[in-house]
Amino acid sequence: MYGIGTDIVAVSRILHWADDRELLDHIFTPNEQSAALRKKQRHRHLAAAFAAKEACMKAMGTGWGGGTQWKDIELVDEDGKESIRLYNKAGELCAGKKIFVSTNGERDFAVAMVVISDDA
Repeated sequence: MYGIGTDIVAVSRILHWADDRELLDHIFTPNEQSAALRKKQRHRHLAAAFAAKEACMKAMGTGWGGGTQWKDIELVDEDGKESIRLYNKAGELCAGKKIFVSTNGERDFAVAMVVISDDA
C-alpha cells in the first residue's frame, strides 16, 4: 500500500459555498459542479467531494501543500461507482498507482476514505 486518507466534513460548513461561484471555481472542477447541480441536496454532494479531495491529499502524503491544487483531484461518479481522477502534480505523484475512494454521508456530515495502492 502507498497511502490511506480519511476526512469528515460538516455539511453546514459547505452550505454557503453552493452560491459562491468564485469559491466553487477555486475548489471544484466543472464536472463536480455540474454533478452537484443535478442533485437535490447539492451541498451534500459538494461536502462529499471536498472530503474526498482532502482524504486523497492525505493518502498522497501532500496535505494541502506539495504543489497539489484542489482541482487536481476530481471525484467522479460513473454509473453509481465513485472514482478519483488526478491531474497535474497529483497525477504525477500517483502515476501507476491504483486509487480507491468511498464516500458516505447523512444530514450533518460527509465522510470520505481514499486508499492509494502501489499495485496497479
